[in-house]
Amino acid sequence: MILDTSFLIDLMNRDTAAVSRAKALERTGEDLRVPAVSLFELWRGVHLAAKTTQEAQKVTAILGGFPVAPLDAAAATRAGEVDAELVKQGAQIDPEDAMIAGIALVLGHPLLTRNARHFSRVPRLQVESY
Repeated sequence: MILDTSFLIDLMNRDTAAVSRAKALERTGEDLRVPAVSLFELWRGVHLAAKTTQEAQKVTAILGGFPVAPLDAAAATRAGEVDAELVKQGAQIDPEDAMIAGIALVLGHPLLTRNARHFSRVPRLQVESY
């Protein structure tokens, strides 16, 4: 399962629904991965935060246990297709989210996000919420 940035942020903020879902996933032994694009989004937030050191510690702690799903050539190609199609439909999502969707689609993994309505625009992307 690919963990969207919104889920990771909610985990860092100890959102009860996100924490509960994380515990349930841990019990099942689900293969959980953080998309490389989420690393970018989280670290951008760290460097924009007023309390950079504290935010960096939170990000480092939350990311420590998860392998990274790369934005490789196949995922970038798929993300470009997704983004272009949504633009043509007038249903565009953020480019970073198109890249996250591309990673999930290429790997064939569902995406766990708080923003299911947003990602549901992406054809063939299996979206789960909490």
